[in-house]
Parts: sequence; structure tokens; C-alpha cells
Amino acid sequence: MKAILPNSLSFKTTDDLIRVGKKHDGGYLVSTADINASDCLIGLGINDDWSFEEHFKSLHNVEVLAYDASVGKKVFLRNVIIGFLQPWRVRRLLNLIRTLFKYQSFFNTKGVNHIKKFVGFDSIGSLPNNNHFIHLRDIMNNLDKKNVFVKIDVEGSEYRFLQTLLEQSEKISGCVIEFHDCELHLDKIEWFVNNYDLKLIHIHANNFAPVCQKSKLPLVLELTFSKNGADELMPLLPHTADMPNNPHELELELSFS
Repeated sequence: MKAILPNSLSFKTTDDLIRVGKKHDGGYLVSTADINASDCLIGLGINDDWSFEEHFKSLHNVEVLAYDASVGKKVFLRNVIIGFLQPWRVRRLLNLIRTLFKYQSFFNTKGVNHIKKFVGFDSIGSLPNNNHFIHLRDIMNNLDKKNVFVKIDVEGSEYRFLQTLLEQSEKISGCVIEFHDCELHLDKIEWFVNNYDLKLIHIHANNFAPVCQKSKLPLVLELTFSKNGADELMPLLPHTADMPNNPHELELELSFS
């Protein structure tokens, strides 16, 4: 299936892109130079898939800080208990048990931390459960690192801290952002790309989301930004290392208007 991107998002890419994370949904293309230059990885949003963080750390042994208040050992354990109450769903139960053990294994690794907070909202005053929220600005200001790679998949909250990414660009070695509802926020995405010090080096369309019928713009886009990669090549979209997020549907072929 074909989709169209505005010329304002056109870019040149690098020859050292590799896929980090699992096949299909959860993996992203990033520059090897950015991985090697990083001294920390911040993952915003993990849900039940931390394959990107795990693979990144295996490639370059850095500190990992994963932020997500929606999951944790108690959540995965509760899911397993519920699964035992439905013994006829054997495959689902086995997957739940596997997720629990994988979570325990990775987040008990030295240098890997799961912080149970949502990122992207400045909680103040009497906001309920405000201890569950933290702003990216506070994370970056309190972090004693100079080359942080940031992975962002927070289901729409990414627009809340684009300004912080601009302000903190000196500390960021590379960045992957999954943008949601792109037809509603295209002006914000274009503004960010035009003002960000890091270079846009890759775009992939998430085929779990539809394409806008009128503009042919994918509603969810994965954008990769680089500080250290050499952006000299014309991109081929999809890249040979790209995979459809939904393996049961065709990959979206992108072109520029």
C-alpha cells in the first residue's frame, strides 16, 4: 500500500542504520554511530515489550532507564494469576508467564532500571496520583550523562515534551519518536523537525494505524534522529531493515508529495 509524506519531512539518510528491537512492532532503525556514542538509554513507554532496550544494551553496555507506570512485576504477576483461572487458554497463559520471567530477568540486570512513572505531564497542585508523573525536563536535568539516546513511544504524550527535546539536544546522541495522530499534529511534527539540532535520518509508517484517506498521510509515523550519523544518502522507503509492525498486513510504501 502506498502513502504520501509532505516534502517538509524529506531527509537524507546514513549507511549505518541497523534494526534495534524485535521483528515487526517494537523494533526501530537507528544509526550505529549514535549507539556507540551513547552513555545512557532512556526508554519512554515499555508496556510489555522492552526488546529495544534489551537489544540496545547488548550492542553497547550503557545504563538503561525505562519509564512506564502502567506495568511492573505486580501487573504481570496478576495477569498470570488471571491466566490460571482460564486454563483453556493455554497459549495465552504461557505468553503471560514468559513475559513475567523476561521482565524479571532484564530489569534485575545491573544498570537496568524500571521507573514506574508516566513521562510527559507536569503534575502540580492537587492533581490526583501526581506522584506517578514526571516531566522529561526533570529527568534530563537530574541525569549526569552527556550522550543520552532517547526512545519514545508514549501513545500521544510525545507532543507534550517536544520543546524539552529541543532544549536538551546537546545531551542527546540520538532519538526515536513514534508520532501518533499525525494528521492532527502535522504542523507540530514539521516544526519539530525543522528546529531540532539532530538530523532526521529515517521515517517508517506503522501499518497498525490507517492512512488518512484525503491526504494519504499515515496516522502513526516512527522518526529517527541522529547526532553522529552521516546524512549523505537518498533514502529508500521502506528501508531493507524495516518490517511491517503488523506482519499480517502489507508494509506501507512511502513517497514525498
